[in-house]
Amino acid sequence: MGLEIDQENFTEHDFAEFSERLYQSLDVLKTQIKSPGFGQGAKKIGAELENYIIDAKGHVLPINTQLIDHTKVENYTVELNKFNLEINYDPVPLAANAFSQLQAQMDGYMSRLRQSAEAFDARIIPIGILPTLMHQDLSHQSMTDLPRYRSLSEQLFKMRGEHFKVHIRGDEELFLTSEHVALEGANTSFQFHLMVEHEDFADVFNAIQLTSCLAVAVSANSPILLQKKLWDETRIALFKQSIDSRSRNTVDWREPSRVTFGHGWVRDDAWELFAETVALFPPIFPILSDENPESIFAAGKTPKHEELALHLGTTWPWNRPVYCDSQGGHVRIEMRALAAGPTHIDMCANAAFATGLAIGLKDSIRDFMAVMPFRFAEYNFYRAAQHGLDASIVWTDPKKHQAKEMAIMDVLWAMMPVAERGLLQLGIAPDEVKKYLSIITERLENKMTGARWQKQMVDVFSEHNDREQACRSMLEHYIRQQATEVPVGSWSVKK
Repeated sequence: MGLEIDQENFTEHDFAEFSERLYQSLDVLKTQIKSPGFGQGAKKIGAELENYIIDAKGHVLPINTQLIDHTKVENYTVELNKFNLEINYDPVPLAANAFSQLQAQMDGYMSRLRQSAEAFDARIIPIGILPTLMHQDLSHQSMTDLPRYRSLSEQLFKMRGEHFKVHIRGDEELFLTSEHVALEGANTSFQFHLMVEHEDFADVFNAIQLTSCLAVAVSANSPILLQKKLWDETRIALFKQSIDSRSRNTVDWREPSRVTFGHGWVRDDAWELFAETVALFPPIFPILSDENPESIFAAGKTPKHEELALHLGTTWPWNRPVYCDSQGGHVRIEMRALAAGPTHIDMCANAAFATGLAIGLKDSIRDFMAVMPFRFAEYNFYRAAQHGLDASIVWTDPKKHQAKEMAIMDVLWAMMPVAERGLLQLGIAPDEVKKYLSIITERLENKMTGARWQKQMVDVFSEHNDREQACRSMLEHYIRQQATEVPVGSWSVKK
């Protein structure tokens, strides 16, 4: 999120100064992005994985700070709720075996974390939403006791002026209200970062937006919340509603949600996305750094733009730009819609598939944009999140100039060669491409994702158990299957 948040109360003067700094940073960044050398450093990928901490019975264990203190590894960080923590992986060069290198790193950090967790009789589980989660687990007391989380909750609640409301209709229906943002902490994700040539940023970002529906459908792993079977990727619906700060009483116009798919195709470069975020959303944390971006840039140095990073960290588009001052400055793309789990190889396959689609489509994306209004891409994203591999989406062949509703499975099969072409174009080794895309192909052949497996296993266990016990039994099977590192596409649905 950028600057460290160590205070909870702010004045009007704080907000005014912060807003002035944001616009100052935007002016500098606009020039910076167009400067020779910007975004020209070595290309890399990176990721963060959010995890649940649970006990032997499958209940959440609120010990993230104690566990992190015990590990003494800076790559582990706290999350919103005390029963979640995040693993931050080191950037990996975008080279022949990039995804295998990322997977090896994931294996290593998870092994160390699980060894430390044994001292607390705890288990570390990557899963989009824990199926055994209980309503009492999502209380105000569940939130990690840090100023940034308390202030975030208070500021969003103040903006809204009433309780947060969650109403999700899926296979079943769930309605919740809350006066804090702990509900959002039910979500855990695998956040993947991709660096590209900045001259390609707009085309790659738009290609990611267009194909996010496909990535979500094959990676869905969050079908159950509070023992209700909802969307295949319930995280998408829950995140948007659980921190919606917009007032329901607005009559003139309704400001956009801070959790969004986006507001249109990018026309030229990443600056548009930064400018849009500053223009549309009021600041939440008006904390200033000591850096003056104009002075730093005028001196031939690279500004950090910490206020801009802080502000963007209080909005949550499913795909977003991330500025970094390393290597003379660059903007990478963060994909936030992929769920945590089921296995490390599954998550790396999801990332490889999403990357291949983006690069494979970038040279023809403007043809797609000409015949595919942005609202259709947004529509597809939410339909894929709700229905997974059973979704129907609006798709088109740019050469035929005709958009029509299609089964997402048909689109996925048609786009597999595009993903392969994109990965090879990046210089990923052919064996590496085959390794990870074959995992996606297996899911399509068996019509199996983490979400479908969870729902089907709950049905199996519900034959002789109540829903609570069925979810607990399913989770234990999930954990055993996860430990084998066998991809979810070949998991069997039986006791």
